[in-house]
Amino acid sequence: MRVGYCRVSTFEQEDALVQQVARIEKAGCSLVFSDIDSGRNDGRKNFNKMLAMCRQNRITEIVITRIDRLARSVITIAKTVGLLESLKIKLIVLDAPVDDPSSPFGWFSLNQMAGLAEFESRLLQSRVNHGLQHFREMNKACPQPPFGYARIDEKYAPDMRINKSSGKTNWSIAYEIIEYFLSEKASLRGAIQHFIGQYNIKFSPSGLRAWLRNPTLRGHTRYNVKLNRVNPEKWDIRKDTHPALISQEVYEKIETRLSENQRLWGKNFEGASKSHVGMHLLSGQIFCDCCGAKCYIHDKKRSMGIRCKRRRIYGSSACENKTAVPLATVVKSVDRALTKRTSELTNYVVTGQSQQEDIPEITELRTRLEVLQHLPQDSIIAEAIDKTILRIQQLQQQTTTVVNFGASLQNDLVDTFGDESFFKAMPDTIKKELYRKFVKEVKILNRCVISISLIDVLR
Repeated sequence: MRVGYCRVSTFEQEDALVQQVARIEKAGCSLVFSDIDSGRNDGRKNFNKMLAMCRQNRITEIVITRIDRLARSVITIAKTVGLLESLKIKLIVLDAPVDDPSSPFGWFSLNQMAGLAEFESRLLQSRVNHGLQHFREMNKACPQPPFGYARIDEKYAPDMRINKSSGKTNWSIAYEIIEYFLSEKASLRGAIQHFIGQYNIKFSPSGLRAWLRNPTLRGHTRYNVKLNRVNPEKWDIRKDTHPALISQEVYEKIETRLSENQRLWGKNFEGASKSHVGMHLLSGQIFCDCCGAKCYIHDKKRSMGIRCKRRRIYGSSACENKTAVPLATVVKSVDRALTKRTSELTNYVVTGQSQQEDIPEITELRTRLEVLQHLPQDSIIAEAIDKTILRIQQLQQQTTTVVNFGASLQNDLVDTFGDESFFKAMPDTIKKELYRKFVKEVKILNRCVISISLIDVLR
């Protein structure tokens, strides 16, 4: 099978992606993979999906427009080309044809193009770094100032905009948040719920903690934060660059109160001990039927009650799901639902690409495409046709899977789900993996399991 691969770095380059797809389709590709990601990222989803299909010997040729669409790293390009050579898969580069990549001249040509692709990437990164260095030397404010501050003439300044619900300025409210948090027996959650009710200003616990510790509030400008949010020792801090909201003395009081909060409240929501049955089961798969937020275990009781995360943080104004559901109740309901699916698992077959008819969205897009193709052609119609074709390609590749279960594993799954009692003796580590494969989501509300959605294994 001949397939194509396209890549652009950002969503702003969608037109370039449309052009790549159009050229590759003209080259006779039956399937086109595409990513919107950096060429220096080796974790691109559809790139790795394509390589997995290569290892299954389901691809004979790969078409790309340029070698830098494959990657912008000499090492990644070399490894990919080496993999394709070992699997006897032909690589076709439309803009720089290479007859035989394994020949000395073909190898030299590909490596030259790979080196140039990485050189361009490194050169761009160097320019960005020089720009950032100049930005820092001028002590300019970051584009997104913390609450209470505004960015005026590229510097931090008090935010004097009026809060509609109170008539107070954001600067004065910011100071009020500090005072409230330092009041007797205040907590992060208490402060969050108070200011949602008073001013409709929403923080998460981690967000409020980070805001309280932000050096900007003390009159300093910080840089190098993006990849080091939890490593303040790596921040580049320029001191006394703008008006301060709080003093160093107030900041020390805030740190003391945060430590007290951690001691009093920080261990209340770690869940039960590992010896309790059900630890970590269905984590991230349980949702609130009221507000849609994820639900987790937030107490150390033996019942291991599952509560709505949004309700716990923001209070009753955000969600009406007030009563926890014991994890054992949820697990029991899920086990019963999986047991009922046993008859379907006997016919469980996974193929590389869905053999069913097109999903409704693809069918609708194909109908729209036919209508567009019959209209009088101009630049707007042509652009709509290209984008429709691109969307169809994206939906088709989403239905492509590269998971391949053997017959013995299928039989094991049928035996497992067919015997509910077997679940009770199964180790939690195995149950957790099975739930992730076959359970889409569970919805709960006020001590009840409302619905259980299973993954359609027969698609």
